[in-house]
Amino acid sequence: MDNIYLSLTTLPERLNSEHFRKVFNSLKNQTLSFKKLIINLSIKEFTYQIPDFLYHEENVIINESTFCGPCTKLLGSIDILPNDAIVIVLDDDIVMRNNFIKSLFDSYNNNPNKISSNFISVNFKFTEVQGFGGYIFNINNVRNIKQFYNSMPDCCRKIDDTWLSWCFKKIGVDVIKSLENDPWNNLLDIPNTDPHPDWNELCKNGDRENLTREALHILN
Repeated sequence: MDNIYLSLTTLPERLNSEHFRKVFNSLKNQTLSFKKLIINLSIKEFTYQIPDFLYHEENVIINESTFCGPCTKLLGSIDILPNDAIVIVLDDDIVMRNNFIKSLFDSYNNNPNKISSNFISVNFKFTEVQGFGGYIFNINNVRNIKQFYNSMPDCCRKIDDTWLSWCFKKIGVDVIKSLENDPWNNLLDIPNTDPHPDWNELCKNGDRENLTREALHILN
């Protein structure tokens, strides 16, 4: 599709891994293709070496961003996306089955003014996207979330799904569950995802539960 853009961020050790190449190939081999994959690099935090294979990919944008933290996967892209862009935000370590984009696009067409997420969680304040499974929206609906970045509480730096979902609520855009009933088995290629390198993961190696609790206490 001429207006589907994929957006993610990554770490230097992940970008240069064979696993990231496997993730990238799974996105290239979709039944519904994308126009551009934007790889947002947090250059204020890290120094990156771009793997050779990405230099030859015309549908890849290497975007150097001054945003920091995992929220860069969305915030880094906001200013370079065209007004007609339909955006899928995803993580850098999940290998996808070839119907991943098509399934999310069908959900978008069913609710174009909302954010459709393959996985959600509901807390007492708002519905959260679960970024590892991907979510989709029209860029015009979320452009102004950048206004909240400079006032982001420290506890939210590593819990981007919670903070971004709070931003969506603040601007009045609903997060809903996608149409896919079993995304874990039907969209995510878990057998090819699980054998990734032993690297730090926010969901497993951080204090996510306590950080989320603190964030929900602070965020109004």
